[in-house]
Amino acid sequence: MPTHTIPSVSSPDAATGKTLAFPGSAAPATRRSPVATSVVVILAFLAVNAIGLVPFRAVAGDLTGWSRMAALATVGYGLYLVVPLLVAVWLVGRHQAIASLGLAGSPWQGLGVAAACSAIVLAWIAATSSPIPPDQLALALVRTALLPGLAEEILFRGFLFGVLWRYARWGFLPAALLSSVVFGLEHVYQGNDASEAFAIAVLTGIGGVWWSWLLVEWRWNLWVPISFHVLLNAYWTAFAVADDAFGSAMAVAVRLACIALSVLATLVYVRRHGGRQVTGSAWIRGRAPA
Repeated sequence: MPTHTIPSVSSPDAATGKTLAFPGSAAPATRRSPVATSVVVILAFLAVNAIGLVPFRAVAGDLTGWSRMAALATVGYGLYLVVPLLVAVWLVGRHQAIASLGLAGSPWQGLGVAAACSAIVLAWIAATSSPIPPDQLALALVRTALLPGLAEEILFRGFLFGVLWRYARWGFLPAALLSSVVFGLEHVYQGNDASEAFAIAVLTGIGGVWWSWLLVEWRWNLWVPISFHVLLNAYWTAFAVADDAFGSAMAVAVRLACIALSVLATLVYVRRHGGRQVTGSAWIRGRAPA
């Protein structure tokens, strides 16, 4: 059976002329076929999504505070990491499993990009909303920003979108839309009525496509979308912005401005580091393995 891989991403350094490689950007080789990969990934995702937080609710009981957060992190969101890792081991072997999910990139790069581009959101929220009580802040941030931001990006972007794009040879839009539509539907419960739920689904779906694109163009660094997801959730949580996840028209506007800034920053980055990854037919059709 042939080994499928994608060429490593590299470019010449402007100052030295030497070729630079980007850690985590090259897809580790696999002997699994695109069809088998698609079936296994989608079934594994559906299983995790169906189980969700049911085990956590079964064991959490009367737990409160940090004990409850520990249960949420392990029993609740544990499957979001364990199942993708197990499938990644099946796909590329245990030594490359982390890299195949996009977790071999630099967390500091992701945090820096996300903090810079989302500063406009933080500035507007801080100027127009009141912070929640300090004694509630730490637990609230872990529960609504850190844990879901990390777990959902691993499951939806690094695993579902990422493996379909990198290994199953799906085009960018088919893989991104599948993961993002499901991602949007997962958040309809945050709306107070049908129209609000629809708006939240659309907004979060757009966010899913955006984060998928960032993952690819930042040389397969999952920490970039993770950081955006965590920080944007954190800003919304730390201040009493709105009773729902959609917010006012201005709240939507500043988030769209954040997206625009991140697109500009990404285009500058890729121009200096070998060009865009999603071009031409790659938007629709998967790339043939090397």
